[in-house]
Amino acid sequence: MMDKMKTGCSLRPAEGVEFGIGKGRLEEDDNQLLSLSYVVLLICQNGSAEFEVNFRSYQMQKDDFLVLYDDSIASVSNRSSDFSCSYYLIERSIASDIAYGLPNELFLFLSRHPFFKADERTIRFLSVWEKMTAFIYEEPLQYQRTILVNQFQNLFLWLSHKAAGFDISEKNDYSRQEALCWKFWELIFLHCRHQREVSFYAGLLNVTPYYLSQLTKRFFNDAPKTLIDRQVILEIKKQLMQPKRSMQQIAHDLEFADASYLSKYFKRHTGLGPTEYRKKIS
Repeated sequence: MMDKMKTGCSLRPAEGVEFGIGKGRLEEDDNQLLSLSYVVLLICQNGSAEFEVNFRSYQMQKDDFLVLYDDSIASVSNRSSDFSCSYYLIERSIASDIAYGLPNELFLFLSRHPFFKADERTIRFLSVWEKMTAFIYEEPLQYQRTILVNQFQNLFLWLSHKAAGFDISEKNDYSRQEALCWKFWELIFLHCRHQREVSFYAGLLNVTPYYLSQLTKRFFNDAPKTLIDRQVILEIKKQLMQPKRSMQQIAHDLEFADASYLSKYFKRHTGLGPTEYRKKIS
């Protein structure tokens, strides 16, 4: 479900809405914290403003853009009289679909480098991307959600060249705890098709499940099992998009005991049975 946003400093879609788009000055008292959606993209359209994100300051000008998360500590001040920005609000349910298949190093890069001074090629790309996104958003398309997911994947893949070669092992400003969390994230992508237990990943990392849970709640705001299950659900959705794949085949491929158990697992996490989901996306 999509929704148009009103101008304001609360950057959250309405309850139950996955995605919002809008434009404004983010007007509120200077230095008041912004209320953020799961992921927020800000693109400066005119003027300038100063953003403070996780205690670092960024001077935002025309065509610059910023990526924020629901746990970012962010405020805006010193807006010029002509300042305005477009914003794209992404809730958790659609964010997980967007993230599927994106390079892991991109998330690590964005967590430390949320602000971008756009070069000429990126400015041209963003101009086309914003126009296309607005067009898709305003059209009552049957597959609007899927097209929007692809549209945001295109944007993040464009950004991924900036993260190319970014290696956590080369950055001595990362704590061991944070490095473990990102390693866990990588292991989920490698093994979630066959391993769904926290103890398996904790063993690979040489830590206890309890310790891993404390770390992921601190750095990712989610329990390890939640992160694992979210990726497994994305794997199931990917296979459900292939009409010729039977439930038995999917269950076997993802090492569920049987199709019935897979169906219950999927419905518990999505609210829909696999057959209902297939009808929804067909």
